[in-house]
Amino acid sequence: MHSALPFLFIIALLLPSLSNAFQLTPQAYDRYTGDLPVMEKKRVIRVLVAADLGFYYLDRGQPKGLISEMLLLFEKFVTEKTQRKYRIQVIPVHRDQLLPALNAGIGDLVTANLTITPDRMRLVDFSRPILSDIQELFITHSTRSPITDIKQLSKKSVWLRASSSYYQSIRRINKQLRKLDKEPMYVHFLEETLQDFEMLQMVQEGIIPMTVLDSHKAEFWDLVTDDLQIHYEYPIRKNGAIGWSFRKNSPEFKVLVDEFVEKNRRGTLNGNILFNRYLNSKQWFQKVMSPDNIEKFKNLEQKFIRYGNMYEINWLIIAAQAYQESGFDQSKRSHAGAIGIMQVLPQTASEPYINIRNIQHIENNIHAGVKYMDFIRENYVDDDETDELNQLYFALASYNAGPNRIKRLRKVAEERGYDPTIWFNNVEVIVKEEVGMEPITYVGNINRYFTIYKQIFSLQNAAGQRMASSNRLRFMLSR
Repeated sequence: MHSALPFLFIIALLLPSLSNAFQLTPQAYDRYTGDLPVMEKKRVIRVLVAADLGFYYLDRGQPKGLISEMLLLFEKFVTEKTQRKYRIQVIPVHRDQLLPALNAGIGDLVTANLTITPDRMRLVDFSRPILSDIQELFITHSTRSPITDIKQLSKKSVWLRASSSYYQSIRRINKQLRKLDKEPMYVHFLEETLQDFEMLQMVQEGIIPMTVLDSHKAEFWDLVTDDLQIHYEYPIRKNGAIGWSFRKNSPEFKVLVDEFVEKNRRGTLNGNILFNRYLNSKQWFQKVMSPDNIEKFKNLEQKFIRYGNMYEINWLIIAAQAYQESGFDQSKRSHAGAIGIMQVLPQTASEPYINIRNIQHIENNIHAGVKYMDFIRENYVDDDETDELNQLYFALASYNAGPNRIKRLRKVAEERGYDPTIWFNNVEVIVKEEVGMEPITYVGNINRYFTIYKQIFSLQNAAGQRMASSNRLRFMLSR
């Protein structure tokens, strides 16, 4: 049995939905580099992000946050500017992998609150600043003394991610301390998977004494918590700027990104709306923290796990499908008569190969939906040539558009020169022509949710290890 989801994943699934056009790429990344003409040929712009509460997180199964909404504006801008339709494919990676993945050709653009620094500019190019006048500030528990002088920092411990610009700032402080014949600060590196709110939680609980945060983030956390001290009096970096980054030698793409940023940075109408929504208001955060919502998803999670294990289907796929079908709403009824969280037709549930009654009950509804997915997979798409993930894609398309139809269109795809064992950019092309966009959107959305769920869920083991490490840290720091 899987253990419970990370807190962020549980709370984020439960908020009001946001219609979202961009997709996540499948896990097998297609690596290539090039300027805007290459992206134009592919009709896709791949965006590398790092999960960050308030900036890029999940909202009832869909991406939400300041960066997520900014990418919606970017997709619209690029289409209008170039008169060509582009897809935005979002690829979540660990924070220390953002720039390596960019240069390796896994993505084309990084939108992840990166401060523009000389070290980073040696690796990549940056857009014009989307945020300016940023300070880097120490964060401690509210019971700690204010920091007003550099000499107070001698022999103090600070915890941060090695890939952050904060580390470079601390190195500058240590050089200054050495000039004063003072002992340096002791720098401890946290895992790159840690998000800001997790680091702040460790400060709140006394596990670590001090970390560093950008001022625009620190100001938000100052709104929602009383037991953190933001040391505004002693910034360790002033006049910082945050931008979007892309590979060097991409002049055409740079012009496009710069024009978008100039029209949507903080200080513009669109930029101010988004920055105020997420950084100057705590309304979204209060919704996230609702105990009733957390308990609701925990109950659903156990049902997804139970029937996923029973039919050997990844339960995160089931969760993603349930969200796409109903938004986790068991009371939903379709005009065609489909019922509940998995939108199961009563006649389908009563077929001998399903034979599950009372699908008005949420547990039976989930059971019937997963059993039908298993039936489709075993009888329509289980073949040696098709890998497990594509079998699930074909089963999802069949769940939406009918298994006989999808089976026939796979043969048509092969006759037309497409690979009948691959959904994306192959069979989906024929399905779009013959059926329309509904199954394309259906599978694409579920894949998008599943990819994010899996990426965040994969951090669970690391989170467990962090908890054990935190207990050891608490002991060490108390000695």
